[in-house]
Amino acid sequence: MRRRLALAAALALVLLWGPLIRPAGRATVLLLDLFSGLVGTDLASLVSPLPRVREGTGSFDGVSMRVTTWEPGWGDRHPALLIVNGASPAGNDNALTRQFGRALARAGFLAVLPEFPFLKEARFEEAALGQLDSAFAAVRGAAAGEHAGAFGSSIGGGLLLAAASRGQALRSADELIVLGAYFDLDTYVASVASGAQTRAGAVVPWRPSAEVRERLPLAALAAVSPAGRPGLEGALLGSDHHAALSRLRALPQADRVLFDALSPRSRWSEVAPPVFWIHDPDDNYEPIAEAEAARDAPRTGSFRLAAPALIQHAEVVAGDRGRGPLFVIGELVGLLGCAIEVMRVAG
Repeated sequence: MRRRLALAAALALVLLWGPLIRPAGRATVLLLDLFSGLVGTDLASLVSPLPRVREGTGSFDGVSMRVTTWEPGWGDRHPALLIVNGASPAGNDNALTRQFGRALARAGFLAVLPEFPFLKEARFEEAALGQLDSAFAAVRGAAAGEHAGAFGSSIGGGLLLAAASRGQALRSADELIVLGAYFDLDTYVASVASGAQTRAGAVVPWRPSAEVRERLPLAALAAVSPAGRPGLEGALLGSDHHAALSRLRALPQADRVLFDALSPRSRWSEVAPPVFWIHDPDDNYEPIAEAEAARDAPRTGSFRLAAPALIQHAEVVAGDRGRGPLFVIGELVGLLGCAIEVMRVAG
């Protein structure tokens, strides 16, 4: 009897290892590292060694840039993930992004973070899409036959999804994960200008952060042609959401080409990989209406939207917002379920 039970347990372990046990283990290690501040200690270090960190350079679509790589402290073959940062002046030295790279490596991933100049300098340019696709092609090669996906946060997440509908390499990604991204550059700019967003067909107030109110208009103005500046300035100065949208959609053709190219919305149906979208309901950098619009837009690929209040905008470490331990536990359980699903898809 004992022998049969042991054999049944061993068989169950083998059958569940790939679809459940290994993804759950990786997801748990990832969250333990990311939320070590809530736990009060670095429990992930007890089950996973520190990753190997390499600083180097790479050239993607003809543009040379710094590349930081985190590799698990064991083995030599791992699933890989391209990290696309937000528009942070700190670039690869952003502390939260570096912690995320470390956490991914502890969970068993090869994490690759290029320091894209257009993100570090907060520039909107169509050439960004080619650089993103080229970077993913390099990550796919580094994975050496293992699964390869991409993660993008904030502005970087929106650009990643836009590139995935156009680039050959990203179309073959095993998964795309975004955190606090935008879906439509028109509605995003209009929301920042008007302090409003459209949810369930109604325009509702939204309070953008002081940083996004300052940086997004400057980036948009620098990207448009001289002929498009009056229309864009009018959109940015208006307080009415619909009026701002109308002015943006009436920009000259050359500027419309740029806005459409950088908007995942314009070719959403061509984004083939599974998409996991994580968005803080109270995000004041990108409104959650952007995530809901992506969820509701027609597309054949799988899509999951998670809205955890523990993750504030593109920060993967967040406090409990004073709502108590039960709230934190509930949020962590929800995040764990989402992370396990991502890990299952990511191999």
